[in-house]
Amino acid sequence: MSRASTAQVDRARRLLAHEGAASADHCAAAAERVYNKLDAQLALLLGSAGVQALFRRSAKLAQGELAGVAQAVSCDDAAQLRECLQALEPAVAAEAAAILFGTFFTLVATFIGERLTTEALRSAWPTIETAARKIEP
Repeated sequence: MSRASTAQVDRARRLLAHEGAASADHCAAAAERVYNKLDAQLALLLGSAGVQALFRRSAKLAQGELAGVAQAVSCDDAAQLRECLQALEPAVAAEAAAILFGTFFTLVATFIGERLTTEALRSAWPTIETAARKIEP
């Protein structure tokens, strides 16, 4: 696997927007909140070290899609991710965050399955799927 699925990148964009990344300027803080919630939910299944390892792998895989993502490879926690994204131009940071998390979701779904991934995300964001359905035409 070398790239995030389109559906997972879209899911990442929805979660980032839900966490306050409506403008690219707020993307870094939203990405930090998303990472923290994912770590809290997925550490139960993968362990915190597993979450960090999959996130590092996601950053490595995403490098080919967006050059600015290369900085995120060394980001081992939410605070470092925020700092890495803040160093980027706002629009690049927003795209980098969506690709990073989309790749992460794709890896997690490959590892634990789509159903369990979706359940973990719903536990962290119980209203996100309902909100997405209201937005869709």
